[in-house]
Amino acid sequence: DPRTAAARVSVVATVGYCAFLVGPPLIGFLGHEIGVRWALAVALVLIVVAGLCSGAARERSAARAS
Repeated sequence: DPRTAAARVSVVATVGYCAFLVGPPLIGFLGHEIGVRWALAVALVLIVVAGLCSGAARERSAARAS
């Protein structure tokens, strides 16, 4: 929908910026508490979950939309 495209892009950009700011300190904290290998495993699990959920952001085709 072109009317809400700018708002949606701004939300995605805000989420990405927050992840950019929060991610490294969170991995550092987890690395200190449980070890670097497990902290990176937590990050890997979150990346896999995001990849699996990314199909939900796909544009619907005309046949599936109705």
